[in-house]
Amino acid sequence: MEQEINLGDVFKTLKKHWVLIAVTAVLTTLVAFVLSYMIITPKYQASVDILVNRKKDDGIGAQLSDQQADVNMINTYKDIITKSVVLIPVQDDLANEDGIVLSLSELESMVTVNTEQNSQVFTVDVTDTDRARAKTVANKIGAVFKLKVRDILSVNNVTIISKAKMPKAPISPNKKRNLLIGLLLGLIIGAVVAIMIDLTDHNVKDMDFLTDELGLTKLGMVSHYHARAANTRIAPIPRPIPVPVATSQQSASLNRSPKKRV
Repeated sequence: MEQEINLGDVFKTLKKHWVLIAVTAVLTTLVAFVLSYMIITPKYQASVDILVNRKKDDGIGAQLSDQQADVNMINTYKDIITKSVVLIPVQDDLANEDGIVLSLSELESMVTVNTEQNSQVFTVDVTDTDRARAKTVANKIGAVFKLKVRDILSVNNVTIISKAKMPKAPISPNKKRNLLIGLLLGLIIGAVVAIMIDLTDHNVKDMDFLTDELGLTKLGMVSHYHARAANTRIAPIPRPIPVPVATSQQSASLNRSPKKRV
Protein backbone atom coordinates (compact mmCIF):
# COMPACT_ATOMS: atom_id res chain seq x y z
CA MET A 1 0.00 0.00 0.00
CA GLU A 2 1.38 3.35 -0.96
CA GLN A 3 2.04 5.89 1.75
CA GLU A 4 1.30 9.53 1.18
CA ILE A 5 3.61 12.01 2.85
CA ASN A 6 2.61 15.55 3.67
CA LEU A 7 4.55 18.37 5.25
CA GLY A 8 2.73 17.97 8.52
CA ASP A 9 3.81 14.35 8.86
CA VAL A 10 7.38 15.24 7.91
CA PHE A 11 7.49 17.99 10.51
CA LYS A 12 6.15 15.64 13.18
CA THR A 13 8.72 13.03 12.24
CA LEU A 14 11.59 15.51 12.41
CA LYS A 15 10.34 16.82 15.73
CA LYS A 16 10.06 13.31 17.13
CA HIS A 17 13.60 12.37 16.04
CA TRP A 18 15.29 15.72 16.78
CA VAL A 19 17.84 14.06 19.04
CA LEU A 20 18.96 11.77 16.22
CA ILE A 21 19.23 14.71 13.82
CA ALA A 22 21.19 16.79 16.33
CA VAL A 23 23.63 13.98 17.10
CA THR A 24 24.22 13.34 13.39
CA ALA A 25 24.87 17.03 12.76
CA VAL A 26 27.35 17.19 15.64
CA LEU A 27 29.20 14.10 14.41
CA THR A 28 29.54 15.31 10.82
CA THR A 29 30.65 18.75 12.01
CA LEU A 30 33.25 17.09 14.22
CA VAL A 31 34.51 15.07 11.25
CA ALA A 32 34.77 18.25 9.17
CA PHE A 33 36.67 19.93 12.01
CA VAL A 34 39.18 17.08 12.30
CA LEU A 35 39.72 16.99 8.53
CA SER A 36 40.13 20.76 8.19
CA TYR A 37 42.35 21.40 11.22
CA MET A 38 44.30 18.18 11.68
CA ILE A 39 44.44 16.04 8.55
CA ILE A 40 44.31 18.17 5.40
CA THR A 41 47.62 19.92 4.73
CA PRO A 42 47.14 23.67 4.20
CA LYS A 43 48.19 25.12 0.85
CA TYR A 44 49.45 28.62 0.13
CA GLN A 45 49.34 30.64 -3.07
CA ALA A 46 51.79 33.25 -4.28
CA SER A 47 51.05 35.34 -7.38
CA VAL A 48 53.09 37.44 -9.79
CA ASP A 49 51.36 39.91 -12.14
CA ILE A 50 52.76 40.37 -15.66
CA LEU A 51 51.88 43.14 -18.11
CA VAL A 52 51.96 42.68 -21.87
CA ASN A 53 52.16 46.09 -23.54
CA ARG A 54 52.31 47.10 -27.17
CA LYS A 55 55.75 48.56 -27.08
CA LYS A 56 57.57 47.77 -30.33
CA ASP A 57 61.16 46.62 -30.49
CA ASP A 58 62.88 47.66 -33.76
CA GLY A 59 59.61 47.45 -35.65
CA ILE A 60 58.98 43.84 -34.68
CA GLY A 61 55.40 43.10 -33.70
CA ALA A 62 53.73 45.80 -35.73
CA GLN A 63 50.83 43.39 -36.26
CA LEU A 64 50.08 43.59 -32.51
CA SER A 65 48.71 47.12 -32.76
CA ASP A 66 45.15 46.41 -31.74
CA GLN A 67 43.71 45.06 -28.56
CA GLN A 68 42.63 41.73 -29.99
CA ALA A 69 46.19 41.03 -31.04
CA ASP A 70 47.33 41.73 -27.46
CA VAL A 71 44.77 39.27 -26.13
CA ASN A 72 45.91 36.63 -28.60
CA MET A 73 49.50 37.21 -27.55
CA ILE A 74 48.58 36.79 -23.90
CA ASN A 75 46.98 33.44 -24.76
CA THR A 76 50.23 32.46 -26.45
CA TYR A 77 52.25 33.53 -23.42
CA LYS A 78 49.89 31.53 -21.21
CA ASP A 79 50.78 28.40 -23.14
CA ILE A 80 54.52 29.17 -23.12
CA ILE A 81 54.74 29.80 -19.39
CA THR A 82 53.38 26.34 -18.50
CA LYS A 83 55.62 24.47 -20.93
CA SER A 84 59.02 22.93 -20.36
CA VAL A 85 60.71 25.74 -22.29
CA VAL A 86 60.18 27.89 -19.20
CA LEU A 87 59.76 25.32 -16.42
CA ILE A 88 63.00 23.45 -17.07
CA PRO A 89 65.18 26.61 -16.67
CA VAL A 90 63.12 27.46 -13.60
CA GLN A 91 63.75 23.97 -12.22
CA ASP A 92 67.52 24.34 -12.76
CA ASP A 93 67.69 27.82 -11.21
CA LEU A 94 65.71 26.71 -8.15
CA ALA A 95 68.04 23.76 -7.58
CA ASN A 96 71.27 25.71 -8.16
CA GLU A 97 70.43 29.07 -6.59
CA ASP A 98 67.82 28.33 -3.93
CA GLY A 99 68.40 24.68 -3.10
CA ILE A 100 64.80 23.79 -4.01
CA VAL A 101 64.56 20.46 -5.80
CA LEU A 102 61.32 19.89 -7.70
CA SER A 103 60.43 17.55 -10.52
CA LEU A 104 58.97 18.88 -13.74
CA SER A 105 55.59 17.31 -13.00
CA GLU A 106 55.53 18.94 -9.56
CA LEU A 107 56.23 22.34 -11.11
CA GLU A 108 53.48 21.84 -13.67
CA SER A 109 50.96 20.98 -10.96
CA MET A 110 51.93 24.04 -8.93
CA VAL A 111 51.53 26.64 -11.69
CA THR A 112 48.29 28.11 -13.01
CA VAL A 113 47.80 31.16 -15.24
CA ASN A 114 44.74 33.39 -14.90
CA THR A 115 43.71 36.05 -17.40
CA GLU A 116 40.97 38.65 -17.53
CA GLN A 117 38.97 39.31 -20.67
CA ASN A 118 40.27 42.25 -22.73
CA SER A 119 43.07 42.84 -20.23
CA GLN A 120 46.78 43.09 -20.94
CA VAL A 121 47.65 41.78 -17.48
CA PHE A 122 47.74 38.11 -16.53
CA THR A 123 48.61 36.45 -13.25
CA VAL A 124 50.84 33.46 -12.57
CA ASP A 125 49.73 31.63 -9.42
CA VAL A 126 51.92 29.11 -7.62
CA THR A 127 50.28 26.86 -5.04
CA ASP A 128 52.39 24.95 -2.55
CA THR A 129 52.31 23.60 0.98
CA ASP A 130 55.33 25.79 1.81
CA ARG A 131 54.55 29.51 1.71
CA ALA A 132 58.17 30.58 1.29
CA ARG A 133 58.74 28.14 -1.54
CA ALA A 134 55.55 29.29 -3.28
CA LYS A 135 56.85 32.87 -3.26
CA THR A 136 60.29 31.87 -4.55
CA VAL A 137 58.93 29.72 -7.37
CA ALA A 138 56.47 32.40 -8.51
CA ASN A 139 59.13 35.10 -8.74
CA LYS A 140 61.53 32.74 -10.47
CA ILE A 141 58.91 31.84 -13.10
CA GLY A 142 58.23 35.52 -13.78
CA ALA A 143 61.92 36.34 -14.22
CA VAL A 144 62.68 33.33 -16.43
CA PHE A 145 59.56 33.89 -18.54
CA LYS A 146 60.52 37.49 -19.26
CA LEU A 147 63.93 36.39 -20.53
CA LYS A 148 62.58 33.48 -22.57
CA VAL A 149 59.98 35.62 -24.34
CA ARG A 150 62.64 38.06 -25.41
CA ASP A 151 64.86 35.23 -26.67
CA ILE A 152 62.15 33.17 -28.38
CA LEU A 153 59.95 35.89 -29.91
CA SER A 154 62.53 38.68 -30.08
CA VAL A 155 60.15 41.08 -28.36
CA ASN A 156 60.55 43.11 -25.22
CA ASN A 157 56.95 43.74 -24.26
CA VAL A 158 56.70 41.85 -20.94
CA THR A 159 56.88 43.74 -17.65
CA ILE A 160 56.54 42.33 -14.16
CA ILE A 161 54.30 44.85 -12.41
CA SER A 162 53.87 42.98 -9.12
CA LYS A 163 56.23 40.44 -7.62
CA ALA A 164 55.01 37.60 -5.47
CA LYS A 165 54.82 38.22 -1.74
CA MET A 166 54.81 35.87 1.20
CA PRO A 167 51.23 34.57 1.57
CA LYS A 168 49.82 35.16 5.04
CA ALA A 169 46.98 32.66 5.12
CA PRO A 170 46.38 29.37 3.31
CA ILE A 171 43.86 29.25 0.48
CA SER A 172 42.84 25.71 1.36
CA PRO A 173 41.26 24.11 3.19
CA ASN A 174 38.47 26.63 3.71
CA LYS A 175 37.79 25.77 7.33
CA LYS A 176 34.61 27.80 7.83
CA ARG A 177 33.08 26.47 4.63
CA ASN A 178 33.98 22.89 5.52
CA LEU A 179 32.38 23.23 8.97
CA LEU A 180 29.22 24.66 7.43
CA ILE A 181 29.11 21.85 4.86
CA GLY A 182 29.58 19.30 7.65
CA LEU A 183 26.73 20.80 9.66
CA LEU A 184 24.33 20.92 6.71
CA LEU A 185 25.30 17.42 5.62
CA GLY A 186 24.64 16.11 9.12
CA LEU A 187 21.22 17.75 9.25
CA ILE A 188 20.29 16.28 5.89
CA ILE A 189 21.52 12.79 6.78
CA GLY A 190 19.75 12.90 10.14
CA ALA A 191 16.48 14.04 8.55
CA VAL A 192 16.63 11.33 5.88
CA VAL A 193 17.36 8.64 8.46
CA ALA A 194 14.49 9.87 10.67
CA ILE A 195 12.05 9.80 7.76
CA MET A 196 13.19 6.33 6.70
CA ILE A 197 12.74 5.05 10.25
CA ASP A 198 9.24 6.42 10.36
CA LEU A 199 8.32 5.02 6.93
CA THR A 200 9.59 1.53 7.71
CA ASP A 201 7.82 1.39 11.08
CA HIS A 202 4.52 -0.45 10.49
CA ASN A 203 3.44 -0.71 14.11
CA VAL A 204 0.02 0.68 15.04
CA LYS A 205 0.68 3.65 17.26
CA ASP A 206 -2.77 5.14 17.80
CA MET A 207 -6.45 4.86 16.90
CA ASP A 208 -6.15 7.48 14.16
CA PHE A 209 -3.99 5.14 12.09
CA LEU A 210 -6.72 2.50 12.09
CA THR A 211 -9.56 4.87 11.27
CA ASP A 212 -7.84 7.32 8.92
CA GLU A 213 -5.25 5.18 7.18
CA LEU A 214 -6.94 1.77 7.13
CA GLY A 215 -10.54 2.99 7.03
CA LEU A 216 -11.69 0.78 9.89
CA THR A 217 -14.64 1.59 12.14
CA LYS A 218 -13.97 2.29 15.79
CA LEU A 219 -16.12 0.06 17.99
CA GLY A 220 -14.38 0.56 21.28
CA MET A 221 -11.09 0.32 23.13
CA VAL A 222 -9.78 -2.50 25.32
CA SER A 223 -7.11 -1.69 27.86
CA HIS A 224 -3.92 -3.67 27.79
CA TYR A 225 -4.04 -6.64 30.23
CA HIS A 226 -0.62 -7.37 31.69
CA ALA A 227 0.30 -10.98 32.42
CA ARG A 228 1.67 -9.88 35.75
CA ALA A 229 -1.75 -8.74 36.82
CA ALA A 230 -3.20 -12.17 36.04
CA ASN A 231 -0.95 -13.81 38.66
CA THR A 232 -1.81 -11.28 41.32
CA ARG A 233 -4.26 -12.55 43.91
CA ILE A 234 -7.00 -10.17 44.93
CA ALA A 235 -7.38 -9.91 48.69
CA PRO A 236 -10.86 -10.87 49.86
CA ILE A 237 -13.05 -8.06 51.06
CA PRO A 238 -13.65 -8.46 54.84
CA ARG A 239 -17.26 -9.13 55.75
CA PRO A 240 -18.80 -6.61 58.14
CA ILE A 241 -19.30 -7.81 61.74
CA PRO A 242 -22.91 -7.28 62.91
CA VAL A 243 -23.16 -5.05 65.94
CA PRO A 244 -26.37 -5.31 68.04
CA VAL A 245 -28.26 -2.07 68.37
CA ALA A 246 -30.29 -1.48 71.53
CA THR A 247 -33.83 -0.16 71.40
CA SER A 248 -34.98 2.90 73.25
CA GLN A 249 -36.68 0.86 76.03
CA GLN A 250 -33.60 -1.29 76.46
CA SER A 251 -31.48 1.83 76.67
CA ALA A 252 -33.75 3.33 79.34
CA SER A 253 -33.63 0.20 81.44
CA LEU A 254 -29.90 0.06 81.18
CA ASN A 255 -29.51 3.64 82.25
CA ARG A 256 -31.81 3.07 85.32
CA SER A 257 -29.73 2.68 88.49
CA PRO A 258 -30.34 -0.56 90.49
CA LYS A 259 -32.23 -0.38 93.78
CA LYS A 260 -30.45 -1.13 97.01
CA ARG A 261 -31.78 -3.83 99.13
CA VAL A 262 -32.18 -3.06 102.95
